[in-house]
Amino acid sequence: MKKAGNILNVSDMDIEKQEIYHLYKKREVVEKMFDTYKTVLNADKLYLQDDESALGHVFIAFLSLYIHCKLEQLLEKAKLNHKFTSIDLLYKYGKVYHFEMGGRGMITEIPKKVEDLDEALGLYMFPKIIRS
Repeated sequence: MKKAGNILNVSDMDIEKQEIYHLYKKREVVEKMFDTYKTVLNADKLYLQDDESALGHVFIAFLSLYIHCKLEQLLEKAKLNHKFTSIDLLYKYGKVYHFEMGGRGMITEIPKKVEDLDEALGLYMFPKIIRS
């Protein structure tokens, strides 16, 4: 314990110690999202000239962070967050293409690993029946 150190939480809230500790841990999640916002999304580098451009940049970065969080939640729910990150997930799904040909939409071949991952996450994005 000497090397681990101590953290002092002072609060005037009339709640249990465990709940105060959980509130403190939730703060860590928010800080992690800000770190993701700045490092993964590179949203801290604004070289824009006008307010509209800056607002658009922040809005797109917010949407990206929202999607990033939702993908992390999916991975955590499926207990795959120790194997994949949200970026790995996008990379895996990026191997499947949808294209239009002759007025018909077609999905390219779905790799087995992507199919298994899709099933494990419970998304079921790809049709099982191929219509001719």
